[in-house]
Amino acid sequence: MELTMFERLLQLPLFQGMTMQEVSDVMSHVRLDFINYHRGDEIVMQGESCRKLIYIISGEVMAEHRNIDLQFLLTEYLPDLKVIEPYNLFGMYQTYSCTYTFATDGSTLAIDKHVMLSQLMTNNIVKINLMNIICNKYQQTLRLLCQYPDDSVRHKIVKFILSHCVVPKGRKDIQIKMTDLANIIHETRLNVSFVLNEMQEQGLITMQRGSFTINDLQTLSK
Repeated sequence: MELTMFERLLQLPLFQGMTMQEVSDVMSHVRLDFINYHRGDEIVMQGESCRKLIYIISGEVMAEHRNIDLQFLLTEYLPDLKVIEPYNLFGMYQTYSCTYTFATDGSTLAIDKHVMLSQLMTNNIVKINLMNIICNKYQQTLRLLCQYPDDSVRHKIVKFILSHCVVPKGRKDIQIKMTDLANIIHETRLNVSFVLNEMQEQGLITMQRGSFTINDLQTLSK
């Protein structure tokens, strides 16, 4: 059975814990921008100003993080993504860290940042949910620093990948030369090659020329 719009809104992180009547009351004062997309359509671009809270209503999304200085491209497949970088609405760097594209047909709901601050943030549940989203991102970053000490080549590789990911699980495609990866994590090319080949033998990654694919980052990070 197809969900109503309010039922869809109740599933989104910002509105969790609210009743349908509460969501209805809040939404009656807020302008919502619904946009339909086709497969391959770009939602936002890396480096673009983060001025809207964008929810994925339907469809599957992929994210690309390109670092020109470090010469790598990381592609993630995010079938369960619900909201695009809400933590970058605030802080020193209010820009998207990735380019987000629909891997299937899909749709989004966008709420302007100023509307969110003036209308949605008057609701205490919305405030708490937004604080939880931002705090979770901060805690994940702290946990990453403690969980993978720089004492092995594998830890360094996993930590490098996790530090640039939107979510710490699922398939990841990394386009990078082995020499560049070695320079980034301050290891020799021989050590990096040995560890990557070892991970491939264990079925954790698949190597190609100038790139490798992580079959499931959560499995690798364990």
